[in-house]
Amino acid sequence: MASTKLTVLGSGSVGNATLLQCDEGGVLIDAGLSYRQVAARLCDTGFSPERVKGIVLTHAHGDHTRGAALFSRKHAVPVYATEAVRADLGDADVSEWRQLRVGRQHDLIGLRFQPFAIPHDASETVAFRIETADGTIGFATDIGVMTRALIEYFRNCRVLVVESNHATELLRVSPYDRSTRARIAGATGHLSNESLADFIRNDLGRAVRCLVLVHLSRVNNVPEIAEMTCREALVACGRESVRVVVARQDTIAPTVDLGVWATRVPRAAQRTQTRLPFDSAPTTAVP
Repeated sequence: MASTKLTVLGSGSVGNATLLQCDEGGVLIDAGLSYRQVAARLCDTGFSPERVKGIVLTHAHGDHTRGAALFSRKHAVPVYATEAVRADLGDADVSEWRQLRVGRQHDLIGLRFQPFAIPHDASETVAFRIETADGTIGFATDIGVMTRALIEYFRNCRVLVVESNHATELLRVSPYDRSTRARIAGATGHLSNESLADFIRNDLGRAVRCLVLVHLSRVNNVPEIAEMTCREALVACGRESVRVVVARQDTIAPTVDLGVWATRVPRAAQRTQTRLPFDSAPTTAVP
C-alpha cells in the first residue's frame, strides 16, 4: 500500500501548484502554473495527469488559478472552491464545480480536507488541515499574519507547507513602490522569513517532522536566506531534526513522503473521528 506523498510542482509569485497523492490518485492544491507546465511537471514526477481526481483552490488570485480551468476541462477533473472564490472566477469554464465550506471537512479520495479562513488580500483565502493515512498536513501559501487559529490548526500536523515570502530587509529596499511594499508587509499581505521564524521558535507543534517553505518572492527574498532563517529558528528551539524543503518557482521540489514518519492508520479508523476538538461543524463528504 503506497504512502501519502506531497510534491510542490512550483511555487512563487508567478504560479503555485502542489500535488498530493495517495493510493486512489492525486489532488492538485492550486493550479497557478499554465496547463502545459502543470501537466509537464506531473509527468516529470512520474505521475500521470489522468490520475488527478480534483483541483482544490486556496483563493482566486491568478498565481493560484491560472491553469485550473483548462486542466479541469481536458481531464474531466472537478474544481473545489468556496462560493466567494467561485464568484471571483466568474465565468471560468471548468468541467465541474464542487463547493468547499469553511469549517467543514471534505473527503477527496480518502484525503480529508478542512478549509479555514486566513488573512490575505483576496475576497476569501483558505488554508487547509489535511488528514491522511500517514499523518496530518497543514497547508497555507498566502498568509498576512500567523493567527492564533492558524497556529492551533497546525499544532498536531506532521508536515507544514507554509509561506516564507520575503526577507524584511530586502523588502525595505525593494524596487517596489511604497504602497506595494506596505501591502506585502501588512496583515493581509505575505508572511516574512522572520515572522515564520517567530512561529517556529514559539509555536511549532511537537509532531512536525518537515517544513516546506513556499511562495518565495523572486525580488524580495533569496532561497538560501529563507532556508537559513528557518534553520536558525529550528536550532534555537532544539528542533534541528526537522526536515526543511524550499520550494522554487522554476523547479519541482523534492517529494515529501509522509510514510517515512508514520505507522499507517487504517482507513476505517480514520473515519471514526468525524470532528476535530476545535471543529464547529460536522464532517461533510463531497462526492
